[in-house]
Amino acid sequence: MERLSEAARPDADAGNSARQKAARGLGDSRSQPSSAAQTAEASGEVGSPRRQGTLAPDEMWFEYFRTRKPSASDVVRSVGKLHARGEHDQVVALINGALANQQSQPWMFEVLAMSMKLAGRSEKDIERALLSRLDFTTTDVSSLLFSAAFLKRLDGNQQALRLYQQASTIDPTRPEPYILAMKLAQEMHDVDVVQWACSGILAHVWTKDFKARHQVAEDVATDTELELLKAGQKDRAAQFRAAIGNARRRDLTVRVEWSGDGDLDLSVKEPFQTTCSMLNPMTASGGILVHDGFGPQRENCYEEYVCVQAAPGEYRLQIDYLDGTIVGKRFGVTIVSHAGSRLEKITRQTVRLDGPSVTINFKLEGGRRKQPSPEREKQPEPGSAARTSRQELIAQVRGVAGRAGDAAPVAAQAGVGARGAGQGGAPQPGFRLPAGAFTAGIGFQPVIGFINEGVSLSALAVVSADRRFVRISVAPFFNTLLELQTFSFQGGAAAQQGAAPQGGGQ
Repeated sequence: MERLSEAARPDADAGNSARQKAARGLGDSRSQPSSAAQTAEASGEVGSPRRQGTLAPDEMWFEYFRTRKPSASDVVRSVGKLHARGEHDQVVALINGALANQQSQPWMFEVLAMSMKLAGRSEKDIERALLSRLDFTTTDVSSLLFSAAFLKRLDGNQQALRLYQQASTIDPTRPEPYILAMKLAQEMHDVDVVQWACSGILAHVWTKDFKARHQVAEDVATDTELELLKAGQKDRAAQFRAAIGNARRRDLTVRVEWSGDGDLDLSVKEPFQTTCSMLNPMTASGGILVHDGFGPQRENCYEEYVCVQAAPGEYRLQIDYLDGTIVGKRFGVTIVSHAGSRLEKITRQTVRLDGPSVTINFKLEGGRRKQPSPEREKQPEPGSAARTSRQELIAQVRGVAGRAGDAAPVAAQAGVGARGAGQGGAPQPGFRLPAGAFTAGIGFQPVIGFINEGVSLSALAVVSADRRFVRISVAPFFNTLLELQTFSFQGGAAAQQGAAPQGGGQ
């Protein structure tokens, strides 16, 4: 294995003293040294006792790891002691010696790069050390973003940008590469990178704060275009404007709006037999449910679906009534096709809510998507393993879950047959409550949950096939309760008997 750097030859006496202290923490777990070596190690020397004084640090550590195999914990302790004493050249030599003798550990590349930085090594060596991490770990988006963060910390902005672009090539729908690259692109005044980052944010970033991030991208794009025009680069400004305009295109947008304290849910059946809904907000067909609203605040009473590159064909919208009051029993539906292009078409209609759900069918012509994209593996949020759908929760609140006698007629009225309710009357997945099925007062049943406050840490260890390496993924969580609200509730049984309000909570 090629050694990553060359250390300067230190003063013999001072270097020997430092090496003697550093080597005391490293044991030999493979074999016992000879009597001569034992005498040398007892006196604080490392490596061959006869040639010790003439070896440079990198040669000494290479010889040490060639003839010995210390435990991983001993290596970590020795690196920590050397770093605490500020002997960064010794840290570089130690890690290089371990890597050259196939005794690498996952943390070594980052520590090597930082030690090289502190020791004043060349930027080329630092970059090569950090990029070597990608050869050791799996080349996925997370590993690329992690390495790019270290490169940025070590002022390797150009190299970090290359990793961001490589990550976006592996998975173009991931928002992190574009968001993290935006600031770097502005600092470097690279028009090509600014164009890539702004276009990526406008087309692929659909996080909860996507409106604010899109506005930032629009502002940066406007400023960049003005700078190009001031510099007299009209052709480049026109190309930049065309690229940003193409990123603003949306093949299909659906928005459902209403007034009142009620709640409507939108689901979209797409041509590739995928369904975008509250339970599946991102689909392989490119559909994204960017907002799931409810009343009574007027600004929150809407559902919005966006598909940047939609497949041509038949679409079916299903708007389900959940609960509450919809003013006038009407809601508005706005369908925009090919937004941002010359074929843009806007269709608005007011729909009457006559039942538990309303279906709207339409056909999209000229969609740009030809095939479904591979779906990313979704990581569950903490505490969401047994998450209950909103409709099932409403069914439980209304008393259906615990009353078998009431569940059967309600299921029959909803048209789900015997499969709509399970044993004990509990609603099964797919069971929907018909609008107006209950006319009596509603009692509220509190659901007690637990919220961890403070710092928690989860770790996942993966052992290599040859049992030589262990890769640990660490995920810290920092939870803080910002506000507590006290409220009172009235139980359903007490309300029917005329009892006074009971219960309370925070």
